[in-house]
Amino acid sequence: MANKGVAAVKVEVIARQLQVSKGSFYWHFKNRKELLEEILQRWENETFWLIEESQKEPTPKQQLIKLFILADELCNLPDPETAIFIWANQEPSVQQRVRLVETTRVEYLNKILQDYGFSEAEARHKAEIGYFAFMGYWERKERDKEFDLSMKDFGYFLISLLLSPVRERSHE
Repeated sequence: MANKGVAAVKVEVIARQLQVSKGSFYWHFKNRKELLEEILQRWENETFWLIEESQKEPTPKQQLIKLFILADELCNLPDPETAIFIWANQEPSVQQRVRLVETTRVEYLNKILQDYGFSEAEARHKAEIGYFAFMGYWERKERDKEFDLSMKDFGYFLISLLLSPVRERSHE
């Protein structure tokens, strides 16, 4: 799924790639739908795991840093996120679950930023921008194999932007 999308998730193909019989596959999953559900649940659980692990840090700044360190580790694994987003455009029930995951992610960033000392409005805007920046970075890293900005460097820069105070706008 990470490489070819949801349409490529077929029992016969997977069984052949794993060099097992279709019967062996059905020992683990009743059907393709159950396998897809497991993939979706695993993806959802990664977000909750990231949040739980980063919450173990004592300060908002350390929580944010831990979040990026863990996200960097996950980015080095095959990730079905792009395929799930495409799937969500075709399947309303998946779209609803993707929306919940993305809302959870942004709300967690929002909470960290409010705990750091930003107002509710500032934290919300920074959380949305931070999420957009991270997703843009991740998408480019996935599609452009020559893109060489490391997650460590990107994360450091993004964290410094997110934690910087907002300057008053001049009304010129």
